[in-house]
Amino acid sequence: MFPARQANALLNPLRAIIMPAGKSVRRYGISEGETVLELGPGPGWYSREASRAVGESGRLICVDIQREMLSILRQRLEDDGCAAELVVADAMRLPLLDNSVDCAFLVTVLGEVPDHQTAVAELARVTKAGGRVCFTESFGDPDYVLAKDLRIMAVAAGLREDAFHRDPIGYTIVYHAA
Repeated sequence: MFPARQANALLNPLRAIIMPAGKSVRRYGISEGETVLELGPGPGWYSREASRAVGESGRLICVDIQREMLSILRQRLEDDGCAAELVVADAMRLPLLDNSVDCAFLVTVLGEVPDHQTAVAELARVTKAGGRVCFTESFGDPDYVLAKDLRIMAVAAGLREDAFHRDPIGYTIVYHAA
C-alpha cells in the first residue's frame, strides 16, 4: 500500500505527460450522468477528471482503504469545485450493491490488493451488465500486474475484454460486465 504521508509523490506534474488523466478517463468511456467507481484513488490524480466527466447529473464514488488519502482527495476536489462520495473500504469487500455502477476503474492499484481475484470479482459484481471495468497498469509500479494474468482473472470474474491500449509505460484494458 502506498503510504498516505507520501501522497504528494503521486501528484508529480510529470505525471501529466506520462499518464494524463484526461486521456485515461476518455479511454474508460465515462459519460455525463453515469455512476462511476474509482477504486484506490489516493490523492485523486484521476478523480477530478472523472468528476468532471460524470457532471452534476452523475455520481463519482471514490473507495480507498486509507482515510488519510481520502482526506487529501476531499480537499483537492473542493479546491477545484469537483464532487465525489468518499468511502473508506477494502477492495475485496466493496460496500456497494450488485449492478450499481456504470463504470469502475483503477490505476496501478490491483497489485496492492492482497487477493487480486477477489477484487476483480467484486468489481464485476458491482458493475451493471454492459458496464465497464477498466484497469490501467504502469511498468514503474513495483506491484505491476501482467496483462496476461489480469486477463485470466477477468475471464474468471465473467468480464469480457473490449479494448486493449498499449502505452510506452504500461497498458489499459477495458472490460464489459456480463
